[in-house]
Amino acid sequence: MTATPPPPAAGGRSAVGPRPQVPATTGGVGGAALVVATRVGLWLGVQLGLAGLLLLVGEAATGGEALNEAAGWWMVYAALVDLGTLGVIFWLLGRDGRAYRQLLGPATTAWPVAVGALGVLAATMPAVVFSGELNSAVYGSGAIPPMFTIVDLPPLASVFSVVVVPLLAELAEPVAYLGVVLPRLERRLGRPWLAATIVVAIWAAEHACYPLLVSGGGLDWEFAAYRVGSVLPYLAIWTAAYYALGRRLLPIMAARWVFNGGTALALALGLVQ
Repeated sequence: MTATPPPPAAGGRSAVGPRPQVPATTGGVGGAALVVATRVGLWLGVQLGLAGLLLLVGEAATGGEALNEAAGWWMVYAALVDLGTLGVIFWLLGRDGRAYRQLLGPATTAWPVAVGALGVLAATMPAVVFSGELNSAVYGSGAIPPMFTIVDLPPLASVFSVVVVPLLAELAEPVAYLGVVLPRLERRLGRPWLAATIVVAIWAAEHACYPLLVSGGGLDWEFAAYRVGSVLPYLAIWTAAYYALGRRLLPIMAARWVFNGGTALALALGLVQ
C-alpha cells in the first residue's frame, strides 16, 4: 500500500511535527576524541602519580603494591577526572559558542525528570542482575567485586566520596559521552545506531582503566575485562534511554546519581561486606 502524504496544515505547513534532530554542534570528532583522551589519561595519570608518591615516601615497597594502594582511593580521585572532563567540556563550549544547558537536551520540568529517572532505574535492573551473575561467575557466589573490596578510606574521604564525587560524576561522565561525544559521532557517521554502539564500547573500555589492579606480579587483566563486561549492559541501557527520552539527559543523570551515590553510601557505612 502506498502511503499518502499528510494534508497541509494552516499556512501550507505539514500537520506532522518535525522529527527529532541530532543536537546542533559546531565541533567535530576531534573534540570527542579530546574528551575521551582526557578521561582515560586522567584515570591512568592520577593513579600512577599517586602510586609514585607512595613509593617516594616509602609507603609501598613495590610498584605493584603502590598501584593497589593507590587504587583504594579511586572513589576519591575520581573527582579529579570529572573536574578535568568538565574543564574540557567548558573549553569546547566556549570555543563553539554554546552553553552547558544545551548538552542536556530539551528543557523539562522537575516532575518529568523524576518520573523519567524512576523509569531509568527500573530499566537498569536487568543490568544489575547480569552484573551480579558475571561477578559470581568470575569471583564466586557472594563475592564482592574487587573495585569495592580494594576501597579503604578514612571517614572524611568517605564523606567526600558520598557527597561530592557522585554529583561531579553526573555533571561530567554522561554529559561527556551522551552530550558531547555521541552527537559528534552521529553527525560524522550519519548512522545513530553505529555512533551509539561506538560510544557504548568506548565508554565501557574506559572502565578498564579504573582502578588498575596488580595480581601475580602483573596487571590484573581478568579484572579489567570483568570491569568492561560488567558495565556494558548499564551503558547500553542508559544510551537507549537517552534516545527514548527524546535526548534528555537529566533523568539519566538523576538515576545514575541515586545508583552511584547509594553504592558509595553503602560502602562508607560498611554495608558491603
